[in-house]
Amino acid sequence: MTGPAHWLLLDAGNSARKWALMTADGRLGPAHGATRNGPPAQMAAALAQEWSGHADWAVQAAYGCGVAAPALLQAVAQAAERTFGVGVHWFATQRCFEHGGVALRNGYRDPMQLGVDRWHTLIAARASYPDRPLVVATAGTATTVDGVSADGCFVGGVIAPGVRLMFESLARGTANLPIAAGTLAVLPDNTDDAICSGVLGSQLGLIERFVRGFEREHGAPLLVLAGGFAPQLAPHVGAGTSLPNVALEDNLVLRGILLRAQALAAGGAQAQR
Repeated sequence: MTGPAHWLLLDAGNSARKWALMTADGRLGPAHGATRNGPPAQMAAALAQEWSGHADWAVQAAYGCGVAAPALLQAVAQAAERTFGVGVHWFATQRCFEHGGVALRNGYRDPMQLGVDRWHTLIAARASYPDRPLVVATAGTATTVDGVSADGCFVGGVIAPGVRLMFESLARGTANLPIAAGTLAVLPDNTDDAICSGVLGSQLGLIERFVRGFEREHGAPLLVLAGGFAPQLAPHVGAGTSLPNVALEDNLVLRGILLRAQALAAGGAQAQR
């Protein structure tokens, strides 16, 4: 292979997979492939096709985290091996992370039970906003809302069905309700708006309730919103209240994976703990 050496970074989520390269200057390149997962063989073929014209990437190593089914993770690894001749180093959740001035402790009762995607999201958020109390809300297949204290401890979080799951569950579980295409309204006067307002309102209420509880224990946080549905929620979080300003972030999982990979390459004592 020719050209500068790169790392391939992989985020294998519940419903979609994303990937990016670490560029020659050590930064995260553009994210690609945010499409819904398919059967393992189909997904491996699709990834191999996406990567097939890029031998000049000179991929040196591949790192990832995955909450997808094991068969899908295996398919991703097979595509990387087939295309670049490298295996995937799948990261797990840690008890703590410390590298390059970023420190995060895992306060879950059983630290290894914390989802690996949530852990890497929190590493990246902590790196972007050090020394601040944070509430990190990720609106994806599931909606998760997690708290990080100013001294860098993950203190707990909540999990709920995500926006799409809520829409789909109403359509599946009722005889007459559609997959709604409405808008958020205070007093909806039609079914589409009523469903949309109920779904988005429940997501916003979950986030806002968590922020209030966190604030009582750890001080006023910065609210970090991420995930595919974050842009829909961001304009409405805390509307008409004193809730904190919102920071909208992209690709936190991939950014957290990059930090883990850099820590591993540096051989830091905390890289794999």
